[in-house]
This record gives sequence, C-alpha cells and structure tokens, in this order.
Amino acid sequence: MAYQVLARKYRPQRFGDVVGQEHVTRTLLNALEQGRIAHGYIFSGHRGIGKTTIARILAMALNCRTEIGSAERPTPEPCGVCDSCTEIRAGNAVDVIEIDAATNRGIDEIRELRDAARYRPARDRYKIYILDEAHQITDAAFNALLKTLEEPPDHVVFMMATTQPEDFPQTIRSRCQHFSFHAVKFDDILGQLKTIAGQENITAADAALALLAEAGDGSMRDALSIMDQAIASAPMVDGKAKLDAEQIRELMGTVPNTVFERLMEAISENQTAAVIEEINTLLNAGNSPAALARQFVRYLRNVLMARIAGESTELLQVSADERARAARSAVLFSEEDLTRFLQVMLRTFDELNYRQEQRFHLELGLVKLVHLQRLIPVEELLSQLPSGGKSGLGGGALPKTALPAGKAPAVRASEPVRAAETARPGEPARAPEAPKPAFSPFEADRNRKITGEATAGVIEAPAVPVVEAARPVVEASAALRVEMTAPEPVAAPRALTPLEMTARAVETVGAKAPVVGVAEAVETTNGALALATEPVFDVREASELEEASGEAVAEAVPQAGTELDAIRETVCTALNDQGHNTAAVLLDAGKWTLEGDTIRVEVGIKKMMLSLTMNIEAEKIAKNALRAAAASQKLVVVPGEGAAASSNAKPRTAASGSVQAAALENPLVKQAMDLFSAEVRSVLDLRDKK
Repeated sequence: MAYQVLARKYRPQRFGDVVGQEHVTRTLLNALEQGRIAHGYIFSGHRGIGKTTIARILAMALNCRTEIGSAERPTPEPCGVCDSCTEIRAGNAVDVIEIDAATNRGIDEIRELRDAARYRPARDRYKIYILDEAHQITDAAFNALLKTLEEPPDHVVFMMATTQPEDFPQTIRSRCQHFSFHAVKFDDILGQLKTIAGQENITAADAALALLAEAGDGSMRDALSIMDQAIASAPMVDGKAKLDAEQIRELMGTVPNTVFERLMEAISENQTAAVIEEINTLLNAGNSPAALARQFVRYLRNVLMARIAGESTELLQVSADERARAARSAVLFSEEDLTRFLQVMLRTFDELNYRQEQRFHLELGLVKLVHLQRLIPVEELLSQLPSGGKSGLGGGALPKTALPAGKAPAVRASEPVRAAETARPGEPARAPEAPKPAFSPFEADRNRKITGEATAGVIEAPAVPVVEAARPVVEASAALRVEMTAPEPVAAPRALTPLEMTARAVETVGAKAPVVGVAEAVETTNGALALATEPVFDVREASELEEASGEAVAEAVPQAGTELDAIRETVCTALNDQGHNTAAVLLDAGKWTLEGDTIRVEVGIKKMMLSLTMNIEAEKIAKNALRAAAASQKLVVVPGEGAAASSNAKPRTAASGSVQAAALENPLVKQAMDLFSAEVRSVLDLRDKK
C-alpha cells in the first residue's frame, strides 16, 4: 500500500476522536439519539479543524446499518464495520455524494443535483450530499437550490462545509442548522501530536512538538502536515526519526524566540546599535525580512498578552518555556509601550509587502521602537503644564509680575489648606510648593474648579508686608474667558478703604489680619461676570497699630450704603464717559449689594445679553474705575430674569449722540414702547464700523 500522510492516516472516524469540537459532536450525538435529523447543515470555521471530517462521520452514523443500542453499536456513534461505514470511509459509497463546490459551482451543476435528489437512495437510508467550499457557489445556483433545500424529500440530507459563511445568502442560512467550528487549542494539538509521535515510533522533544503545534495556528491539519515534513527531514537515530527544535526552525525558516527576547532587552536599554547588529546577523543568515517581521509581531502580541493577563493566561497559546520568555520581556515595558510597539511593527509588516527595499524598512521599524521610549506622550506633556494659564485647556505659563523691593509674595487664597497646614504656631507661613504634574490633562480642569471653591477661605498670616503677584483673572461667563492685566505697583501710600481699616483694627486687638486676594480662576455661578482687583495692603508696624488702636476701631464701621453708592457712581460714570452707555445704564439700574469683599450687582438681563453688553473693553473700564476709587472689592455682575432694580437707583439719561440715545429716538422704538409699555434695557450696535 502506498504511503499515506499523517493528516489522512489519523483522520477521525468517530465523533469521540474529533479534538477541539466538543460543542458540535455533543449536539449531533444527541440529535442522532433523539431522531432529530435536519435536512440541511452548514459547517463553518477555520481550515483544517474537522468540518468535512465531521460531515463524513455524520453520514456514516445516518447510514450505519447497525441499530443504536445493540452490542455492536451501543451509542449513536457509527459502528465502522458495516458495509455502509466501510464504503463511506473509503469514499466510494453510492448514496453519499461529495461535491467540490469550488469547481461545480454553476447553475447547471446545481440543476443536475436537484434532479438527482428526487430519486431514492440505491441502498442506504439517506442520500447525502456533502458540498465542500460551498461559499463559492454562485447566487444563481443558490437560488436554484433554494426550493429543494427548503422542502427536500425525506431521504435527502445536505451538508455544506465552508470557511466563509458570510457569503451564503440569508435565505440559505435560515433553512439550515449552522454549526460554527472553533480553532483547535494549542494544548489539544500538542496532545494529539504526542499521541501520533508515539504511534509512529518517533523520538520527539517537547520543544519540537511545541513548535509544530504553534506553527499549526489552530489547525490540526496544518500541524500534521508540518510534522510529516519534519519527520521526512529528521535524522535517524537507532532506527527512529528524531525531531529536534533547531531542525524544525530551520525547516520552517523561523528563528528562535530567544533572538526576539534579546531584541526587546536591547530596546529597553535604548541600544540602537545592538538592535541593528542583531537584525543584520539574521538577515545575513538568509532570513526573509517579511518572515522576521511576522514572527516579531507574533512575539510582541504574546508579550502584550503576558503583560495584560499574566504568564498563565489562556491567551498565550505557546509552550511553558515561551510563556516564561514572554513574561520576562513583558516586565521591561509598560502596557502602553507594548501597544505602540505592536502598532509600529504591524505597520512595518504591511509596508514590507509592497516595498522594494524590505531590509531598510525592517531596520527603520526597529529603530522606531528604540526612539519610542524617548518620546513623551501628549497626555503626559499636557499633565505637566500648570493648571492656570492662557490656554483654555489649562496649559501655558503664568505671567509674572515683578514685586517691589522688600516685598514678599503673599500666600494665595487658592491654597488655604496647604498654607494653614504648613504653618506652625509662632512661625511664619511657608510659601506653597510648586504644583505637581497632574496624571491626566483633565486634572487641570478639576484643579481649576477646586481653586474656585477655595476663594471663600480665609488664610491666617503674620502681620508682615505682603503683595500678591498679579495673575490672569477671571471667568466672564459660561463661554467667555477674560484675561486682565495686573495693576501697576503703587508708588505712594494711599488712603485705606473701610474694609482695610476693619482688618487693621482686628489685627490690633490680637487677631491676625486676613490676606485678601483672588484665586487663579474665580468660579462664578449662573454665568456671573466677575471683575477682580488685587489690593495692596499698606500694613503699618505693630507699634503704630497699638498707638492708633482706638481710632482704628472707631473708624472701622463705615457707612456701607454711602460707599456702595459712590462706587456705583464712579463705575457707571466711567462707562458712560467712554461710550459704554448701555453698560452704564444696565449697572446703574441693577441691584447693588455688598457681600464681604464682593460687590454683587444683579441686573435684569439674560446671560447671553450680559456677555455682549459687558464685553472685554467694558470690563477693563469698570476695573480701572474700581482702582481709581481705591476699592478693594471685586465686582460680580449676575444675570437675572426680571431682577428688581434697587429702590434708590435713578434711571441714567442717555448721552447725546450715543447708541442708547439714537435707539430711543427711533420712531419704531417709541411706538413699541408705547404699545407694550416697555422700556429699553440694553442696546447693541450691529452697524459696520469703518
């Protein structure tokens, strides 16, 4: 008898012999036992995993002449000794027709099949058609088979094996039972190879069989074909073929994974020269750049899986030695590094398929892996930027303002907790440390919000001259960010405001003066417009405060209403004089209240209109007016629907020639005001200004 290859010689003849497809064999055995035989089956899956084999075993079980439950056939498994089983195994059964659908794919062949299916089987119970590579049948041929497949004769069973079930028309798939086959696991292939090696009287090392099982890539037939080739090339020792791992690698044209382990070590140490020398040795030995790239991609994938799920994970379909090797390489890099390495090598492998100079592209891809570790990810770069700055993303350096000689920077109000914790009793508060880099670019936004909440805190500080360095201020509205320049350093002493007098009076009686300042970004609610100044405290020495303690306490209770009216008049007049009559009228008609160090103005206007009326120029004018009035408070303008104006507010007359005056003189505006008993709150000039 002629030699028979291992894939045919050890082809399973029973359901129990099939490896790795228990979900299919169990279902078919139960169906045979219960008599639930379908008229159409679709077997789909990877190549060489038993689709056609199971179709033949099912045909043997359907036409087996031995009754189920007898001594010769206790289970639905075919007996394997009757005439029907013997003929089907040999491939010459009359009633089991196996068709290569790759060549018999036209409508004429399917018509002949349909006509022949009407006749009863010659001898057996069923007439069975096994269509291999059935996805290559044309659409017209499938349509010709459709009616027969839907209502076939009782004696006909169709079995279709395919690697591409998605190419089947849905009308065909819905009329058949579909079994999806799995790729065979590495351990199952390895166990089958060991069994066959023992039966063939072959000496094989575990490492050699592991290489064969890994080369099978989930296909039992591929592994057996490579094993057949390896046995033919193996040396004979004591009359037995001896399989060696090195010999199998040479046969398959692969290199040991120890080479890639050395490459990963050199990459982790940023040794570009060692990487290039290693790959040069492999290429000079005759290895293909594409094959090396493919192998390295597989190794990187195993290293990444070992990094993610550990050495013992089922995701690694390799031997124990290879698992340990992948785990050793995995500890050298982070998960993100390995992901980037795999992306670069996959791109390199794709480029090798259509590039002429494959060696150069492979070397370039490996050099990229070395340099990838020297690059800083964008996320890490963004996280290292300060949280407050010009950029809306939380980046950018903060502008610095020179302090007058002899002045020390004050503790920022945005850091009350750290400053309070670091200051010991009897010792001056230490300056806050530089902010540490955030772990994420979103950390800056979170810090900004926390900073805004911290502005309400009070920091206890010793009575020393302090000046806060000016920084960008503030949140104008929900979608408008305004940056204000720092005020010029005060050259000469100025008159103290009532709030400063109060602070000094409290300090005189033994309390520590609060440091008044603003945070890097002031959080406002309801889209409020916040204008902030950074006052400079002219703190006198303790002896002077003790002498003037009586006067300070007496002067520390100002008339808040009088001061508020003066500030209102100053701000509104400045806006009106510089052409912002609409903003002046809006603020003058608003409700002004003093809440601590904040002047809150509630105006009867929507948030969107507020951002248009109180634009950047109007905010600068208002800030300069506050500075001119020597006011230490910050001005917060809050939009409100129908906010009531203060009782003592007087409507401000529109300046002659202003936009407000022009709007009030328009006859349509006058008619609308008379008709609806309305008043003009704000006017926007939308004319083109040249």
